[in-house]
Amino acid sequence: MDKPWYRHFWVWFVLAPLIGTLLASALTVYVAGSEPALVVDEFGPLAMAIERDERRDRRATELGIHAQLSLGARRADGSQRIGVHLDGADPARLDLALIHPTLQNLDRTVTLERDGSDWTGSVVRADTRLYVQLTDGAGEWRLTGTLDTGRDRLDLAPGR
Repeated sequence: MDKPWYRHFWVWFVLAPLIGTLLASALTVYVAGSEPALVVDEFGPLAMAIERDERRDRRATELGIHAQLSLGARRADGSQRIGVHLDGADPARLDLALIHPTLQNLDRTVTLERDGSDWTGSVVRADTRLYVQLTDGAGEWRLTGTLDTGRDRLDLAPGR
């Protein structure tokens, strides 16, 4: 008695690449149809925003502003206390942005409150590398840095 068709080697030798191609095509169509968060439609406003950011970096350098950011232990709800010691400026308000390199839904922004000579706040942050941006409430200057996974302290400076 002869074997059924699906038990023959040559049947699968011919069908396997075809099935693999169909699966790869389906995956390609799915990826192409999903909407990326990094594509920007209006390049003019983006270029103006980059120039504005450079002016804010230069202004922070002129004023000699530097800051040290420290993160407290993670609480039960996943949040962490943020402390910022700022040198060279005394703004009315500080805004801190934690920006994920690729995933917009992991970006966090918090307005810090004055606590004596320092500034404090609380944020739930992702356990990944984050770009940090500290700005005054008026948007005149900006300090930046990169917070790597596992670090709880960061020196912020203009134009990093």
